[in-house]
Amino acid sequence: MIKMKKIVDDVYIVKPYDPNDPASCVYMVDTKSDSGLVLIDAGMDIELIRVIEKDGFDLKEIKHCLITHGHIDHYGACHKLKEFNKDVKFYAHELDAEDNELKIRDPNIAQMYTNYKYEPVKITRKIKNDNEILKFGNYEFKCIHIPGHTPGSVAYLLETKGQRILFGGDLPGVVLNTQGGDLEAYVKSIQKLLNLNIDIMCEGHENIIDPAKKVSKFLRGYIQLNKQLNKIIENPHNPKILFELTLLTYELEFYENALDFCNYLLEIDPDNNDALKLIPEIKKHNPIEINYIKGLLA
Repeated sequence: MIKMKKIVDDVYIVKPYDPNDPASCVYMVDTKSDSGLVLIDAGMDIELIRVIEKDGFDLKEIKHCLITHGHIDHYGACHKLKEFNKDVKFYAHELDAEDNELKIRDPNIAQMYTNYKYEPVKITRKIKNDNEILKFGNYEFKCIHIPGHTPGSVAYLLETKGQRILFGGDLPGVVLNTQGGDLEAYVKSIQKLLNLNIDIMCEGHENIIDPAKKVSKFLRGYIQLNKQLNKIIENPHNPKILFELTLLTYELEFYENALDFCNYLLEIDPDNNDALKLIPEIKKHNPIEINYIKGLLA
């Protein structure tokens, strides 16, 4: 079991990024008050949350769970939390709350997790307004509504120890207009986050991103990436768009994606000189092999 790591005082990453695990990262804040421990997302496996016990924390002290959006890889373990503390409170935006309380509405997400056993949980507080404040002990979380990936996506901003920490949920999540996403809304949401001057990004499917300059590059990069992904959906066999997508992910240091895109490009255009030159440069970074683009275009 991987040991959790401290980000700043009282703020931890419980389940870190794992490219081989589709479930989200899980973060925790120790309020050192009667509010107990606050989780941001819960992932899909309660056993991975039990890592906090190695550092002397108790799962019974998890009193609050802030859900970033209604995709099960971020909230799947919520019902298991209730086995340790039946009074644990859950928070989600009202536009995504139905996913947590009733069923998985997105057919693409449901298909990915057909064998996963999930029991709905009651959302204690449904976030309705942008910039709502949730206060636990001396810690205040600002709820920033960032529709695009899902209608009710929320990022939680915490200012502590002189740092502006954002728990982003799924900011690099694919935003395809053909699969329930809203690219226009997503771009506006990311531009809103860029204005916050975030010091530390605690993302759902990435490693910790800091300092502020790197956070800005990450956010701007994903605007471009999602624009390109929407283009490739419309033109799945266009070598020019595929190479632009490959080059963009390489420059953003998303090497797993760059390798995947480049391999696919060479399948449909084996003599593509640009791809042939770039692929050894990508492989220098030893990325793991993923098979994402074919599934996306299937």
